[in-house]
Amino acid sequence: MKIDDSQEKDKYFSNLLEMKKLDRNHPDLQKVLNLYISAFPRNELMNFNIFYTNHIRGDVISFYNNNNFIGFAALLTKGNISNILYFAIEHNLRGKGYGTQSLKQICNYFKNFKIILDVEDPFECNNEFEREKRLKRILFYKRVGFELTTIRYKWSDEYYVIMISNSDDISEDEFWDFWKTRN
Repeated sequence: MKIDDSQEKDKYFSNLLEMKKLDRNHPDLQKVLNLYISAFPRNELMNFNIFYTNHIRGDVISFYNNNNFIGFAALLTKGNISNILYFAIEHNLRGKGYGTQSLKQICNYFKNFKIILDVEDPFECNNEFEREKRLKRILFYKRVGFELTTIRYKWSDEYYVIMISNSDDISEDEFWDFWKTRN
């Protein structure tokens, strides 16, 4: 079935995609972890238990089409900011609209929050192929409604730039306050 009209596509996918918040005992958590490990570079992986601690709001959300797992998002929320730390769609399902619709569902679910995510900075990369991948990733997020901010940082030997949705902007102070030690 080919759907060209953007609104029709949104309606079509919103009826197909199901979003579930997973607790640490959910049977599909292993699918999330497998995709997490295969989709992200080793230097970007962190202890996944951060999403299940008592001192911070963490959400691991999985997406399904006809009860088939298609991807996940892992977010941390503090105050009025939700940070998508990880977002991935199964490799064989990319390019079919699932990523776009999954992100739209996240933005709707967290509509009262500034939603931020970080992407590797394409201008801090000497590899042309990798730079092109990073630029494509930024364009994808822009199509979904995210905008680049002026916030850039280095973590784990990689440079990142922050993108935001559901708000016009986030200050550097707000961003760094989000990451201050939590009690």
